[in-house]
Amino acid sequence: MERERRATPRETLEQLRAVAPRTSAPPAPLDTRLVEEVIHGEDIRRPLGLTRAYPVEPVVRALRLQTRTPTSFGGAKELVGRVRLVTSDADVTIGDGPEVTGTALCLLLAVSGRPVGSGDLTGPGVGVLAPVTPPRA
Repeated sequence: MERERRATPRETLEQLRAVAPRTSAPPAPLDTRLVEEVIHGEDIRRPLGLTRAYPVEPVVRALRLQTRTPTSFGGAKELVGRVRLVTSDADVTIGDGPEVTGTALCLLLAVSGRPVGSGDLTGPGVGVLAPVTPPRA
């Protein structure tokens, strides 16, 4: 922020508008960027009660990356040695252990330590995953 901030808020906004149309990609693999976009997007949307319908394939790619990434790097590699994740919206099964079934998005959020709605995940392995939030009123 310090490096990109301009002398005035107006100049900073003008600079942001100038780079907004850029189509170059950040220096990170696509799957990493998918994890960041989906998880952090949901970090913002869910508390505000906003929803987004994601195409399943990018969410599955993000889920696969998270389950291959060690916990020390923000992933869930060690977790999938204790549960078997089964997506209800794609033909994907990852891990070993008691089964947890849910949409790819809910499984991605859960293995990333984010809360999911009550009833969004089912199966005997649910208790191994992240906390479950109560349904919204």
